Amino acid sequence: MDWHDALDLAIPHPPPTSAEPAALVAAGKKAVRRRRAVAAGGTALLVAAVIGLGSTYAPWRDRAAPPPPIATQSEAGEALGSYPTQPPLSDASPLRYDFDTNEVTLHDGWEEAGRIERKEIRRLLGHDYSQLFLAATNGEKTVYANFMNPTEIAYADAAGTNGKSLGEWAEDVAAHHVEPRWSVGGSIRVGDGWTITREIDNPLGYDLPWDSEAAVAEREGMEVWILFTGNRPKGGGSGEGYGVAYAAPGQTIEGYIAHRDKEIDRDLAASTGGYSASMSEAVEFGDGSELVPAEDGVEILEQVADPDLGEKFADGASRSAAARITVNGKEQVAIAREKDGLTLVYTVEVADGPRSEDRDTRSLEDVLAMVKARETDPETGGGLFP
Repeated sequence: MDWHDALDLAIPHPPPTSAEPAALVAAGKKAVRRRRAVAAGGTALLVAAVIGLGSTYAPWRDRAAPPPPIATQSEAGEALGSYPTQPPLSDASPLRYDFDTNEVTLHDGWEEAGRIERKEIRRLLGHDYSQLFLAATNGEKTVYANFMNPTEIAYADAAGTNGKSLGEWAEDVAAHHVEPRWSVGGSIRVGDGWTITREIDNPLGYDLPWDSEAAVAEREGMEVWILFTGNRPKGGGSGEGYGVAYAAPGQTIEGYIAHRDKEIDRDLAASTGGYSASMSEAVEFGDGSELVPAEDGVEILEQVADPDLGEKFADGASRSAAARITVNGKEQVAIAREKDGLTLVYTVEVADGPRSEDRDTRSLEDVLAMVKARETDPETGGGLFP
């Protein structure tokens, strides 16, 4: 699994990318070749762009339907467990629900004060929105709870719901989603009726161009924790991913951040990396399969002929090569293939990791292995070279 796969799994709606085809169009004799190359290669100029851990890294996106659990098994190895978890009985969380047996347990001195079960939930809120809404009271205080699944449970002090009944609160929960928004370097914003009560700047300790931001938001006696991650590369574009969790009494946003950090690090350790690729005219073929600079400011550091990037890349190619190059001092990898008289060249840039100490220089072989993994992936089918 690479970072692109992780993002695909974590973010239902991928963040926008910034491809600039116009910047790739050259003048003079290269223009005709470029038009023919684009016709052969399509318009997929950006492949496997890593523009946000998020989402990894964002376990769910706030929406009307119930989100999947925060703790999920990844291809990286064993699950790390859940956070937050259903808390033990206390005056702050006086009721528990067993999702396997459907049994409700109340804290000493508390009694059930109302419930909305699945049949009524379906009528009010839609199919499978939640398993159970419950209210409990000790005569002085009333607590509402929304049991969606074992790792998504919302609690609210009824005193903070502006006098709403359990049913009114349930409808309000379903109608007003937190809808967090954030851009790298900015502040988290939330949906109507929600209030940010605390912000934590870069809690994951990322280094530019990466950033992270966390916040606590409240509405109608209910609290959620929000964690964003994202980056803003120098070359333009940006992306963000996020996770949201309902706060659990006795647990903290610091615990949630620490748990998410471990999940992100685990997934990064198991990834093959991420890269962006764009069509280029930095190099061209010279004699045979040798690549030579085609623009000022390009230097070739090393190259290989006929790189192994899978059968699709090799099929019908009259010659191909890959090279580690610098363009005005910036290191990239160029991949070129000639097929049916047309030459396609892509330059590949490996995405920076979120922390500077993890940003090791990738060898030419490492980058080619990343590209091969993407181009031979049976699910994505590659996309650089038709």
